[in-house]
Amino acid sequence: MEQEPERVNRVNQIGEYMRKEFSALGFNIGQSVTPIVPIIIGDDNLTFAFWKALFEAGVFVNPIISPAVPAGMQLLRTSYMATHTDDQLNRVLEIFQKVGKQIGVI
Repeated sequence: MEQEPERVNRVNQIGEYMRKEFSALGFNIGQSVTPIVPIIIGDDNLTFAFWKALFEAGVFVNPIISPAVPAGMQLLRTSYMATHTDDQLNRVLEIFQKVGKQIGVI
């Protein structure tokens, strides 16, 4: 981090961009302020259905359900690296929007 501060800057820019865009699409991201952006779903079955549809569309996220989080706060954990490209990020957002609408999360 000390030797390549541009990577820290880039990953923080990505986190800010993804939080803004997920919110604009209508997703609940809670109080996230890092490049690890939660998409709060609030239901075990819906969380797993969303996770599976994203996975089948080529996007990997981690489903987090209770007891790891309180009931009603089940979520998909998205995380980013400084090496993700703008095209990759925008593709993820497109897929999230499509799947989110199909499943009824947004």
